[in-house]
Amino acid sequence: DWRPLLRQRRCAAMAQEHQEYIQTKVNPILENLVTQVLLERPENPVPFMVRWLANQSPQAKEYFAGFGMGEAEKLRTELKTVQEEVRALEK
Repeated sequence: DWRPLLRQRRCAAMAQEHQEYIQTKVNPILENLVTQVLLERPENPVPFMVRWLANQSPQAKEYFAGFGMGEAEKLRTELKTVQEEVRALEK
């Protein structure tokens, strides 16, 4: 039966495509990202990485610009206020 061999070749071809994609598209971005994280050494690296990645693409910049830079901080403050109100009501 030739079907297992065909399946094996398809899987090998797909694995090769994935490897090429990673090497040509993903690795260069990740290498630059890791370099910037190591140079900046931010206290909280995840937001730094998200901002850095967003700045690498005009579409991403446009998307994230809609959130506003202070939006996350505003939401944190609002959450803290609500949590304090809940604690006061529970007493």
